[in-house]
Amino acid sequence: MKERRLKFLAEMNITALADVSFTLMIIFLIAGVSTALSRQQGIDLDLPRTKRVEPQTREGLVISVRQNGQIFVGNKAVSLAGLGEAIRKEMSRAEYSRVYLHADRRVDYGTIVEVLGIIKDEGISSIGLTALPK
Repeated sequence: MKERRLKFLAEMNITALADVSFTLMIIFLIAGVSTALSRQQGIDLDLPRTKRVEPQTREGLVISVRQNGQIFVGNKAVSLAGLGEAIRKEMSRAEYSRVYLHADRRVDYGTIVEVLGIIKDEGISSIGLTALPK
């Protein structure tokens, strides 16, 4: 009598692998976009809105001013008197060609003018004022 051998069919089901891969891709995409957006602003501000907004195309030092007058260079809080020194430190540490001023829309105009004056006193002439689109 002839002995029967069983043949095994070895098929790999890749449907589950594709589903998991697609889900991971979506998660990393969302995480990357949210990280990029949070890196842009850094400090919680209510930026002014305008119809015409120029995109931020170059890297620069970000100076933020909150509604209560609190000033940040990058993510580090500084006083108005220490702003010049903080700008000098950051500019010597990194090769920035411009400064971006993020100011809450309810900040006193006098405070913004003082900050702009200190930035210009440090020899920086390329200053970007940031806003969000309407």
